[in-house]
Amino acid sequence: MQVVVGPFTRQGIEERLGPDLPAGVEIALLYYVGKLRSGRGAPEFPSFLQNASFEGPVSEIELNVGPEVESVLSAEAERRHTTVDRLAAHSVFLYLAELDRLEEEGAAATS
Repeated sequence: MQVVVGPFTRQGIEERLGPDLPAGVEIALLYYVGKLRSGRGAPEFPSFLQNASFEGPVSEIELNVGPEVESVLSAEAERRHTTVDRLAAHSVFLYLAELDRLEEEGAAATS
């Protein structure tokens, strides 16, 4: 599966997860699919990601998420009337926000 990510998505992954862009996007997508499968769902797709000028493409990356995950992502993108690329960006932002939340909780627990 190929997705195109923009500079904001790329920067978020590189700053939080390191230079392996495909691995960072794959982790975020698997996290997102896990939320969908759990029945808890994922937060609504933000309207700013629908804006084509929000984040111009920077990198086209090849992902190894498997056909089942790819099918779930394609169906979810269609349900949300967006592209898989924009859904990938949404997934990355959600995953990075979750990392931030867990980090804050951990810091508060040790204080």
